[in-house]
Amino acid sequence: MFALLDQTTTEPAARARATAATPAELDDLADRFGSLYRTADPATLLTPVAAHVRMVSDALTREQNPDDRRRLLRNRARVAILAGRLAGDDLGDSMSARAYYALAVDSATEAGHHALAAIAHCYAAELAAAEHLTAAALDHLAAADQHAQHAPAIRSWLATIEATVHADRGDHQTAAEALTRAQDAYDRSTTDATLAWFEDDQTARLTAATGHLQLRSGTHTAARASYAEAIAQLHPTDRRHRVQCLIGQATAELHAGDPGVACRLAAQAADLLGRTPYATGTASLRAFRATAERPLGTRALRALDQQLAHLAA
Repeated sequence: MFALLDQTTTEPAARARATAATPAELDDLADRFGSLYRTADPATLLTPVAAHVRMVSDALTREQNPDDRRRLLRNRARVAILAGRLAGDDLGDSMSARAYYALAVDSATEAGHHALAAIAHCYAAELAAAEHLTAAALDHLAAADQHAQHAPAIRSWLATIEATVHADRGDHQTAAEALTRAQDAYDRSTTDATLAWFEDDQTARLTAATGHLQLRSGTHTAARASYAEAIAQLHPTDRRHRVQCLIGQATAELHAGDPGVACRLAAQAADLLGRTPYATGTASLRAFRATAERPLGTRALRALDQQLAHLAA
């Protein structure tokens, strides 16, 4: 697989094989990448994923029949989304992530695949929101909503992201309305066979978003219960959402007056971050540490500081 994806290889057989790869084979590779996303090391996985995007782009420069061209465009959109998540969420390279998401939007739009275009806009919105670019995030969400009119399977997920963005900007009423729409869309959702690869623990996401809104609105006791429920709902290998939920619950515990539990939860998140890179989670943990510095003494945070120092090394 790596020989197939290495566009710099001079080995004739590998070059010939890459050029002759069929859309079905490329879709199979995309499925393999998707199955590896939850458990593979992000930097290691990004290498073949990025090469795959280049290979499909090269294939699109050659003459294709209309059906194969649309299939290649859909493939490139899907794998570019994965590349953006690996680059931005896991490795902290927001510039590369933006480029991948833009390529995914263009590819999906050209292929007429509204769901893929909406998904790419949603991830771009999350990236913008993480950098406190709220207006840009809401623009991406508005664009995603236009595409989601033709892709009801992702409308709940879209509304969940919208709820968290509004909660972070202090608009709790709009956030609550978005969360209600997310729940309604989830209750009415149906399976979309073309999105079988898109796994996103929506039940846990809804519960975690509820906790996020409760945390931002100051109902800390309710927030810690929601985060605990979300953690129980998560897929065992979904370490990224688990890290975020642990930090959210830790923050709620901190504000609810139980700093010992808060530090233990944060330490669990730090342990997960120490095993596999996740830049978004590390940023959230540092934000928790900054919040905890005021109400907690140095002794309670010493172990967490050591873990953060290890993450920075």
